[in-house]
Formats: sequence, C-alpha cells, structure tokens
Amino acid sequence: MLASEGKSNEEISKSVGLSLVSVSQWRTRYAKHGIVGLKDASGRGRKRRLTHDQIIEVVETACQAPSDATHWSLRRLSEKLKFVKKSQLQQMLKTFDIKPHQSRMWCFSTDPDYEAKKKDVVGLYLNPPKNAFVICVDEKPHIQALSRKIRPMMPGQPEQHSSRYKRNGTVDLFAAFCVHDGKTMGSIEAHHTAVEFISFMKKVYATWGKPEMELHVVLDNLATHDTDEVNEWLGNHKNVHFHFTPTHASWLNQIELWFSILERQLITRGSFQNGEDLSQKILQFIETYNDKAKPFAWCYGQPLKI
Repeated sequence: MLASEGKSNEEISKSVGLSLVSVSQWRTRYAKHGIVGLKDASGRGRKRRLTHDQIIEVVETACQAPSDATHWSLRRLSEKLKFVKKSQLQQMLKTFDIKPHQSRMWCFSTDPDYEAKKKDVVGLYLNPPKNAFVICVDEKPHIQALSRKIRPMMPGQPEQHSSRYKRNGTVDLFAAFCVHDGKTMGSIEAHHTAVEFISFMKKVYATWGKPEMELHVVLDNLATHDTDEVNEWLGNHKNVHFHFTPTHASWLNQIELWFSILERQLITRGSFQNGEDLSQKILQFIETYNDKAKPFAWCYGQPLKI
C-alpha cells in the first residue's frame, strides 16, 4: 500500500520497521504472484527434531516405572531415551504435565451405603436440625512422647532438631469438636477401649448434652464405637444420636481437621519428657485453642478454616 503511494523502499523500511532486504523481497513476491505471493511458503520455520513416534515413546516411557527403580529421574530417563537431549526432555515433560518425581495416595470407600452416610454427615454440617447440637468425636491413639534436643531458630537459620530422640511412652487422646463454635474438649487415657470411650462420652454429655436438646455425634466405624456397652449407654440417652462416616472416609469427620492442627502445631516438632508432660501440653493446647476457636467453614471436598 505504501508502494502504491510512490514511497521508496527506504521510506517503507523506516515506516514499517523492516530491513531494506525484507521490503524488497515482499515487493518482488507481490509483483510476481500477486496477493497469493504474500502467504508463507511451505517448509518455513524451524524443522521438527522429533517424529511423532518418538514423542509417543517419550510419553509412554516416562509414564512407566523403570525395571530397577520406582520412578525415573531426569538424568536416567535421558540416558534411556538417547534420541532426545536432557534440556528438550525436561521441556517435553513440562508440556505434557508428566511428573515422575511426584506421587499421591488414593483411597476409595467400598461402603455400600456411602452416599447415604455422606449425605447424612454433610447435612449435619450444612443444615443442622433445629434445637440440636452437632459434635465430632474420635480418638488419636499412641501419640508418642519423644524427647530430643532442639536448637532455636535464628535469623538465617531454621529451628534444628537432633537426629536422635528418646521414646518416653505413648498416650491416647479422646477429643470432641463442636461444629457450631469450633471449641474442643479432650481427655487423655491409657487405653482406647469401649470402657474409655463410654467414660469420655459421659464427659461430653455432661458438657454439651441437655435433656431438651438432641445431641448428634459424628464418628467413625471403630469397633469400640458399636459394642453392647455403648449401645446400652445410647439406650439410656434417647436424645443422643450416632452418625457413622462411611468406611475409608474419616475425612468427613471435622475432628480430623483439628487433629491435623494439633499435630502440626504441637506434636511433630515438640519435645516431651514423659507421657504426663505430653498430656499436660496437649490439654494446655486445647485450652489455649478454645480461647480463639472458630468453626470450620465446611465446603464439601474442600473444608476451609475461617
């Protein structure tokens, strides 16, 4: 269009930001072939270095475990696929979102009543019955009282734990989480049988149970939750209702979220002289946690803390 206005190649070059050679080539192609000559010629661009079959081989090999290991490293996979460079292989794995270095755990519930139980539990969280109290109960058994040397955190240096530690026994924690206000109550026991479970449920009922209110309890399928002694206690407390989570779906129980908080903030990096020391610190943690407790904002499949 600029040429039709009588512009020279030099003027066109400065106007559109192309070199004189490029302007001359485009004008020559237009003069010979018309508008068709402005289309890209076939075969232009960087040649593909890998064939379709080679790309398929990279993907299939990367997705299969090597014969002598559980997964590929980038170096070993590059040595196996000699036709592709390490840098190019890394880019291909990124493009196809293949991550041999990562793994995830999966678990499916085989409970034939999975949908009904899930709907029952989630319904208690999202739309609890009127004049009812909903709590989540579970045990965290065999919490180890480990003692170890700890060097405190300093600027430029994280907290350090000695590689050696001493086992000072274990304790069993029974805990109940109130879904309405996020507060928790706990009890430390030496064992986790039906006897201790009933004893803990009596404490729960004394705290949150009222004859004029319904008490709904979410818990898992542990055998100690369904013994003759437990059913007898339930028979004497008609306003208490147990709601069992589906098998292999304890994540539906909100107390598991609270156990995760306890584990991360106290147990994993803690040092305890004995079982009594561990018990006192757990109970103190519960008391402190309850001062600022808030309920979980339950979103099915993605529970969030608010």
